[in-house]
Amino acid sequence: MAKQQKSYKVRFLGSKQGLLFLLFAALIWVISAFSEKYTAVVPVHVEIENDATDLILLEKQLHVDASMSASGFSILYRRLFPRKLVLFTDELPALNLDKPLLSTQYLANSYRQQFPSRNDLNGFVDNTILLPLTAAIVKSFTPALAAPPALAEGYQLTSPIQFNLNQVTASVGKENLKRLDTAIFKLLSDDIIKEDFVLKAVLLDSIAALARWNTNEIEVRGTVDRYSDVSFMLPITITNAPNTMDIELTSTSVALKFAAPLSSLKTINAQDFRAEVVYEQTTTGQFPVVISGLPDNAKQIVITPPTVSYLISE
Repeated sequence: MAKQQKSYKVRFLGSKQGLLFLLFAALIWVISAFSEKYTAVVPVHVEIENDATDLILLEKQLHVDASMSASGFSILYRRLFPRKLVLFTDELPALNLDKPLLSTQYLANSYRQQFPSRNDLNGFVDNTILLPLTAAIVKSFTPALAAPPALAEGYQLTSPIQFNLNQVTASVGKENLKRLDTAIFKLLSDDIIKEDFVLKAVLLDSIAALARWNTNEIEVRGTVDRYSDVSFMLPITITNAPNTMDIELTSTSVALKFAAPLSSLKTINAQDFRAEVVYEQTTTGQFPVVISGLPDNAKQIVITPPTVSYLISE
């Protein structure tokens, strides 16, 4: 009879019903075990919000180990999905910014304030944590473009590009200040331009990440016109020559060539320009040719020849 009962037990445990029974029993044991209270170390994500102008946040999040007493289910859940504790820099106690250590008792108090219904926190493993903060240095920079606007063929700027801000200000840490010498902006539009424009530009991501800026966006203005080549032959005059000297130039005229806006071509005359050399003692035996009267928006200026030789007789 005992032999028959043993054989029945073996057959039962080897059957589908037996396996289901074992799985159900294991599940009951797991639920019972995880329902008991345990003390364990779990991570807490500390997120720092910087609302102080005199501080630079080097990192936004920290992971801090905490001791908690809770059910096995709660501890497992908190290990998979840690709680997020938010700190605001203007609420922090006074810190030594050379080494900003924060007592974890402050963290514990903040945790209990943010999660008043939870009494599972025993405390934090370490007595202090090093906050990723540094003192801010405020510095101004002149904005510059990473690349000029794309102008249609034959079109050029008639005056320098203008920004709506002459300076932009950055609050930057001491280490990043060494890597920051220019506020470089990138135009948001790459359309081909044939007329006066007003465009938006934003700080390059690599520049924006180095500091806290008073603005990440500026306005860029420019005036544009189609350009055409203009050429004149001009006589050369000598200035500042002593009356006792007879100076003869090897070339008495120069060719002046430049590009000018179409809108101003009618107002450009040869009489507006003057080509001259200024007498001075030289070791090269040549005078540079200086052109006066060029319009401010003249481009691609070419003087041929740029210098002239001379002979002196007294």
